[in-house]
Amino acid sequence: MVKKLVFIIFAFLGFFATAQIPKNNVTVDVSIFPKETVALSINSEVLLAGELLQYKVYILNTSNRKGLLSKVVYVSLRNQKDSLVFNHKIKVENGVANGDFFLPSNLQTGVYNLIGYTNFSRNNIQDAFAEKSIYIINTFKKNELVNTTQDTIFISALTENPVENSGSDGSSEVFETILNKETFGFREKVDLKLKSNSSIANGSYRLSVRKVNPVEVSGEVIKAKTAIPSENFYLPELRGELISGVVLSKLGDVPLANREVALTIPGKDFVYKIAKTNSEGRFFFSVAEGYGSEKSIVQLYGDEATRRDFKIVMDEKNFHLNQDEPYFLKLDKQLKDWLEERSVQLQVENAYFDVKKDSILKNKFNSIFYDNLGTVFLLDDYTRFPTVRETFIEVITLAAIRGTGDNAKFIVNNEYDPNRIAKFNDIDPLVLVDGILIQNNEELINYNARDIESIRVVNEPYRYGSKIFSGIIAVETKNGNFVPNLSHDYLKEIELPPLIKQKKYYRPDYSNKEVQARIPDYRIQLFWEPNVQFSGGSYSTTFYTSDVSGTYEISIEGFSEDGKYYLAKYYFKIIDK
Repeated sequence: MVKKLVFIIFAFLGFFATAQIPKNNVTVDVSIFPKETVALSINSEVLLAGELLQYKVYILNTSNRKGLLSKVVYVSLRNQKDSLVFNHKIKVENGVANGDFFLPSNLQTGVYNLIGYTNFSRNNIQDAFAEKSIYIINTFKKNELVNTTQDTIFISALTENPVENSGSDGSSEVFETILNKETFGFREKVDLKLKSNSSIANGSYRLSVRKVNPVEVSGEVIKAKTAIPSENFYLPELRGELISGVVLSKLGDVPLANREVALTIPGKDFVYKIAKTNSEGRFFFSVAEGYGSEKSIVQLYGDEATRRDFKIVMDEKNFHLNQDEPYFLKLDKQLKDWLEERSVQLQVENAYFDVKKDSILKNKFNSIFYDNLGTVFLLDDYTRFPTVRETFIEVITLAAIRGTGDNAKFIVNNEYDPNRIAKFNDIDPLVLVDGILIQNNEELINYNARDIESIRVVNEPYRYGSKIFSGIIAVETKNGNFVPNLSHDYLKEIELPPLIKQKKYYRPDYSNKEVQARIPDYRIQLFWEPNVQFSGGSYSTTFYTSDVSGTYEISIEGFSEDGKYYLAKYYFKIIDK
């Protein structure tokens, strides 16, 4: 069934060639597409500036089972005015994704909204996005400590912590929790084992172990916000992120059909793609590759005389919410001692950040589309010449520059031909600098040759996308920071933040008590595992307690294989022995 739907969607993509389609252009019944929703899970709803917000995202179908369409999900934290605190773009694997965000000290105390959505879920009328209210307290800024009022969310001191295990829909009975003891001292090892039957264990869950905040939130944020209605139909990002736009004439906004558009995401492992506009002048790129650059270049193919009459307009991808009346967060005076204690603990913890770093997992390396074809000229291996033209004359034997000024052009040579004439030499080669397409050859010819690291020449015909080239001339600069002339409307530099990188979270090991004995440990988030993997109906892990006494909560949350939601909570204590 999924394969059939994917085929239909690819046919849809091929017809419209854009990530979002004006609804009045949609000629098929969109009800054939399965509905996709998003669910969010977080480590805590009450956080202090200086703490880490951790979250997991579930992509779900109509049965609350794993959604297998979208491969990218977007998560953002917004204040009450819908201003972004962060906006994450995350790769979806097997229907789930996860991330985190360090809450900076410049945030105001208040109510924030964590929003999660996919490009495809934006089509939903009622549940286009998932939403969680996050209550952030900034102890570094003066907070107003007053009694409760009607127009606020009130955070008051909780005199008693929960001591009984609890769960939604019998969740506490579904997951059997086994600890090596019920009460632990500082820096003791905790052995945790979870058991459940296979139909439940084969679901998707996250596991969090965190100290129970001695607070109670009263007053409910009414989640009545909706997305601003759109006139577009949004397609699922089946392979990767969809980047789309339209090519229009400067006079009259007439769409330009059947014309190639190039995308470059620069870098050492740059991404280069070619798309062709449809009858509406629209184009799209599907980017499944990982990349690290924050900016990208989109440009129209063609000579200067043709391109200058057109402009590129990129589709808007930001997600805006309708505005409601803001909620104000008020704090109980009795929280003062707790907040002061946590503030000191956070400052100490963050002071030791360098020895408690999380490990950033590297993105998978992208192989360049031409791979190892051709010959690479490392210019430091040759006598350096001051200009690019001289370098091509004296060093680059497989290519040449012909003509001057606006008539200057690059050609590739055939080393086996007595006249050095390559096949298809009446067709231009593909010329790239740091992955960026060069169509105004003077930009490369006038570039400082001493800033060039290498020049690769593929002196055979090469087909890429819908274009055929006589060869490839790929220039790599020393710093990888070439920027073309951005003063034309047919060439756009766009903001394109990369996917967030995954982490392996720091976990101290106190098996050797002398190792880190002098390093304070004021963690209250003892463990976070966004992807719990049961084996044979059980899951086992270990972690160490910190130097903070109190009641701690073990919570497991997620969806079973058949789409049933579970949230189970268990408690243990840490005391100073």
